[in-house]
Amino acid sequence: MIPAGMPHDLTFAHRDLLYLLAIPAVILLWGLINARELRRVFAPLMRAIVLALFVVALANPQQVMHSEGAARPAIVDASASITPAMRAWTLKLLHDDLGLRAGDPAYMFAGDATPQSIGAVESAFANGSGCAECGPGATNLESALYRIAADPDAHGGPAVMVTDGWQNRGDADRAISAIVNAEIRLDIFTPPGARSIPNVAMTALSLPPALEKAAPFELGVTMENLNDASVTGTIAIERDGALIDQRKVTLPRGSQRFDFPVRTEAAGLASYSSTYKPDNPAFDAYLEDDSLKGWVGVGTRRKVLILTDSAKDANYLGTVVNRMGFDPTVIPVTGGTWDGAVTGYDAVLINNVPSERIAPAAQNAMVAYVSRGGSLAMVGGDSSFGLGGYADSPLAPIMPVTMKPPQHKEKKRALVLIIDKSGSMGRNDKLTYAKAAAETVTKNLKDNDLIGVIGFDSQPFVVIPLQPVGQSRAYFNQMIDRLSAHGQTFLIPALREAERTLGNSGAQSKHVVILTDGETGGTAEMYYDLVSRMHHDSNTTISTIAVGTEANIDLLQAIAKYGGGSYYQTDSASNLPQLFVEDFKAHGGEITMVEKEFTPRTASPDAILKDLASRQMPPLKGYVSTEIKPSATMDMYVDRADTHEPVIASWKYGAGKVMAVTTDASGRWSGTWVTSNLFAPLWDRLLAWMTPEVPTEPKIDVALGYNAGRINIKLTDYSAEPGNAARLVTVIVTRPDGTRTETALTEEVVGELSGSIDAPAPGNYYFEVRSPAGKDKKFPPLAFTVSPSVNAELPRPEPNYGLLEKLASATGGRLNPSPAEVSTERAMLERRVSMNPYLLVAAMILLIGEALVRRLTA
Repeated sequence: MIPAGMPHDLTFAHRDLLYLLAIPAVILLWGLINARELRRVFAPLMRAIVLALFVVALANPQQVMHSEGAARPAIVDASASITPAMRAWTLKLLHDDLGLRAGDPAYMFAGDATPQSIGAVESAFANGSGCAECGPGATNLESALYRIAADPDAHGGPAVMVTDGWQNRGDADRAISAIVNAEIRLDIFTPPGARSIPNVAMTALSLPPALEKAAPFELGVTMENLNDASVTGTIAIERDGALIDQRKVTLPRGSQRFDFPVRTEAAGLASYSSTYKPDNPAFDAYLEDDSLKGWVGVGTRRKVLILTDSAKDANYLGTVVNRMGFDPTVIPVTGGTWDGAVTGYDAVLINNVPSERIAPAAQNAMVAYVSRGGSLAMVGGDSSFGLGGYADSPLAPIMPVTMKPPQHKEKKRALVLIIDKSGSMGRNDKLTYAKAAAETVTKNLKDNDLIGVIGFDSQPFVVIPLQPVGQSRAYFNQMIDRLSAHGQTFLIPALREAERTLGNSGAQSKHVVILTDGETGGTAEMYYDLVSRMHHDSNTTISTIAVGTEANIDLLQAIAKYGGGSYYQTDSASNLPQLFVEDFKAHGGEITMVEKEFTPRTASPDAILKDLASRQMPPLKGYVSTEIKPSATMDMYVDRADTHEPVIASWKYGAGKVMAVTTDASGRWSGTWVTSNLFAPLWDRLLAWMTPEVPTEPKIDVALGYNAGRINIKLTDYSAEPGNAARLVTVIVTRPDGTRTETALTEEVVGELSGSIDAPAPGNYYFEVRSPAGKDKKFPPLAFTVSPSVNAELPRPEPNYGLLEKLASATGGRLNPSPAEVSTERAMLERRVSMNPYLLVAAMILLIGEALVRRLTA
């Protein structure tokens, strides 16, 4: 049967056999001629018709039916990144604009590609179920292209593809050759991007993959707000899991970058994570893209050894050394003798450590270290240079200054200790430590020095009258133990008693130390008048020590200032013995240690201080007196008694460098340098002179990137001889699952090596760059984290035009052409139906009828 409405034609397979119809015509004519009556005509007529039917059957008459075939398969993206609005646009394109029919073939793809029909696509998109068998949680363009390339029905003509072009599995570039070989021309349509999505995405984390040494850098975080309105949230930065910075941000629609200053602190590999947390979760529907992780590999840092009297005294130095990118090794030499090694250090700093605490063998090793090219600096304090016994030490010959042994003014000294014994001093053993401090001071006094102790609460209590130390030594401890804590606090009477006592002493050097933990009573004017009179009229210096924070600190500081002494504050009573001794050394008549305010001067120009040589230096409060050696350079000095005494001196000794800094680095004398922000720049220049950059160090830049499941590595050598980089050709990779592989970097251009590794799974990938020789430059460790977000299937604000343009151009197709220009040609199908069965049945029926007629008419 022929379907109604279907175009059809009649044709004969053997048309020439129709000439045989003449035979039944002759037979019919002959029968009619011989028929004698009408009833005998029917039999010959029927025989002629049967014979004619057989002849026509021999000619094989056929009914030819024409119909249109299906269009070429379409390729439709059904991944989760295609939003409902984008799916509706796709349906309109396929059905209305391109005119594809429900029965036309199609491939729906996401993680996998499955053969479907346009009707199935319409059904899946219309009811929102999608294509479950396609794996909508991913997009693999490569798989879809290989599938269409293997379909013979798609070969040799145009094919329509509808996709946003974003892929998180495979690499579509690898399938281009298969599409070209199948002679398939891709006409690609992109649904309009998801212009408004309730989402905020962290799209980039910018940081240097490798640093030659520890150095500050900017960590850049790029955020993209896909909402119509601005949103707020917090960006947190972590290093190795510990929070180092966070910032509240407001994000307008679009992209915005935020830079966070970061300082590396140690050699090795460090991870940096950035996480965004929205204030309103409703504006951030996809949490997968709210965090990124990167790595910074820091090469082995150059090391600086700091030998110091106490760790506290080296705080400022250690900070500067670390900030410059060096690795400081701080060793407090508080007791015993240090006999360590100095090899392997770029510089050695001796910070106020007496000679007796550094073994002679270690000092001789330092001399050899400098002779071979090392750098050594001695830093001032009350135990340095001549004060520390270095004048006759093995280090004396290599120093750029001549050190003076300790010298004291030959004069009678008187010391009065005023100790608070009010009730509050009984807490936390404060009075006990105050007694111990007084006992410790006597050990640093000569027998002919005078000492007196006055306790006070609301009234003064003379514990030990002012008398020679030698006279009081036998019973000093017993007398000091008479102090007991009780009563209120009132300092004025005790201070007046000290004034009276010292006024009758006949001593040339008179000093008072006041220790208290609370309010002193009286008005400030009362103290200022008394203290000024004692200092200016009686040549008495007054120092104050505050224990804890409840003392009248402002008043105590003012008393020390107007009294020409020093102010100390401690939260721990156990520090009192050390503070008493320190104050005695500062005001005990030492002339090698100069403690007064002076303004240092600089030689200009100066190769070490550079631009600082032209600046006015802030005043210092002390230094150790030395003399410059003839061949040394005096970089900074102070005028004293019509001579220049060095504050900073330097010279070269053997193959190395030696520097003398006669002021301190703890802040006791150099406090104004710290507060005026000169300390760090000054020491930057001093250390830069001591530890210059190695000129032959290669400058190699590292770039790590991720694209389509692969991590790309590029090394660029910016040194004067970039050919050296060609030896860095091997990269050993440790994958997240612990397996290891090795890849070679090839040189594309001179000084530039590149390669890539397969990275299909999210996680941390660690790289070790090696040269074949194994003895070239040690390269910083490297790592790269493939974020789980690369596998997240998320709507994007616009299609991946770069990739899709490449696909369309490579296959001879077009990107986003007019639908009217796209050919959806259909093959014309032809179906032939033979009429022989019908003819033969009719012939048989007529043949039987002819036999019946012939019998009836016989």
